Amino acid sequence: MVHLSPQWTTIFEGEKVNLTCDGSDTSKLRIRWLLNNEQLKYSTKRIETMRPGEYKCQDQHSALSDPVHLVVSPDPLILQTPYSVFEGDTLVLRCRTKYDARVRNMKYYKDGKILSYFLKNSVFVIPQVGLSHSAQYHCTATTDLLQIFQQEIRSRKVALQIQELFPPPELKVTSYQPIEGTPIALSCDTQLPPQKSDTELHFTFFRDGRTITSDWMRSRVLQIPAIWREDSGSYSCEARAVAQDIRKQSKGVKINVKRIPISGIIMKTEPSRGQVTEGEKLVFICSVTQGTGNITFSWHREGINASLGKKTRYSLEEKLILPAINESDAGKYYCTADNNINTISSLTVKITVKIPVSRPLFTLSTLRTQVTVGDVVQFQCKALRGSLPIQYQFYHDGEIFENKIDPSGSAASFNLSMKTGHSGNYFCKAINSFSDQCSEIKKLSVSEPIRSQRNIIIMGVAIALIVIFILTAIALVLCFRLQRKSVNPTTEDIVYSEIWSTQQGKAINPTVGDVVYSEVCSKEHGKEAKNTKNPPEDKDSSVIYSKVI
Repeated sequence: MVHLSPQWTTIFEGEKVNLTCDGSDTSKLRIRWLLNNEQLKYSTKRIETMRPGEYKCQDQHSALSDPVHLVVSPDPLILQTPYSVFEGDTLVLRCRTKYDARVRNMKYYKDGKILSYFLKNSVFVIPQVGLSHSAQYHCTATTDLLQIFQQEIRSRKVALQIQELFPPPELKVTSYQPIEGTPIALSCDTQLPPQKSDTELHFTFFRDGRTITSDWMRSRVLQIPAIWREDSGSYSCEARAVAQDIRKQSKGVKINVKRIPISGIIMKTEPSRGQVTEGEKLVFICSVTQGTGNITFSWHREGINASLGKKTRYSLEEKLILPAINESDAGKYYCTADNNINTISSLTVKITVKIPVSRPLFTLSTLRTQVTVGDVVQFQCKALRGSLPIQYQFYHDGEIFENKIDPSGSAASFNLSMKTGHSGNYFCKAINSFSDQCSEIKKLSVSEPIRSQRNIIIMGVAIALIVIFILTAIALVLCFRLQRKSVNPTTEDIVYSEIWSTQQGKAINPTVGDVVYSEVCSKEHGKEAKNTKNPPEDKDSSVIYSKVI
């Protein structure tokens, strides 16, 4: 870049200006100067000149600079303007007379229209210019020539071009048809002139006229980690010079986000292989290898129309958790995925519910806790719940003495003939692949046999008869003795005895009322009493009568 000092591009004849070639590090390089495209003998960074024309400079590593037009005027009145003016800059216009002649009534014009009027010499200042201030400027003034008469003089017109601080930005994107879920970058590109390279710019971005950034950004690039179908639309950006508050917006750019159909669906379970113990947690994991957009995952069980659960996410994988599985949850399950383009279903996964065995019921065929050697006792063990097969172990005093496997769900049993060594404590244990349970303990006592039950009954009856006979004999003896001691018969003392009568050598079965009396006479004074058919009427005689049936 070529800088002027002073900054005016129009000077009077005989005046000089300094031109400086500014670059990255031109102080250490050989500089090439051109005037009207002809090389000058100067090779330093700064030169002094009074020659009009178009100046350019160049170092060994750069292209030619922009030209600077220096005007050397012989006119009595000139309008001085800066070499370069950018939008947002403060514009100073200076109207000068040659030899500092005395002037008054100074006027400034833009495209022939008066801008300002000053009674005395003064500069015209526009605080912040825009591109609309590009125009033809000149000035007029009234001068006193030799203090005799007044004359209005006019400067030449100067074409002043206000330069853009930066052009309207251009929005560039990494892809105009990105795949849904992929990252995308938006870049708001513009260029500051070298003279204004230190100008601070901020940026913002829009979709369909609405800002998509929370505030102005120092970076001209907006990174979108993942763009979705609903993000499709017309995008634009805006650049703003902070100090000058100059804003410029880009043209709109259409971005159409493409959605990929779902594919590669699979359902897994935790625990794996679909085997879960009753009461445990079961997790269904549904995933797809490809598919974009808002994917809705749904889980189902064969034979049931209703969904077990649904989840919608920007994700290729989702989980459904069943906190506690029971036996009725066994069956075949599958999942589906839908992103509003297509719906696909996974293969079914068979869920097997492993049921721990319940505490088994242990029964013995005898109701008594004591049995006899030789008795046959049936041992039975059954678990009411539990996944098959179930193994049953029978224990005697803590030691296994029998093993049975039940593949069908029925009870395990066996018969055992009792021996004296079989007395003790018995229990059984039910075992499957997931758990084991012990039954309650039952005590059994085995004794030696003494006699058969029939012999015991006969012996008891015999003993009872013997005892009765003995007791009866004792009673008769006692009765007889009592009679002998108490007999002192008189005619009034008669004893009747019920006896059987016989007839012609046969026993008579008399009816009630048939009575036979026999006279039993007692001895009196050593003499035997005489038998009579009728009871004697002698009251002094002692006779004992016996009643006979």
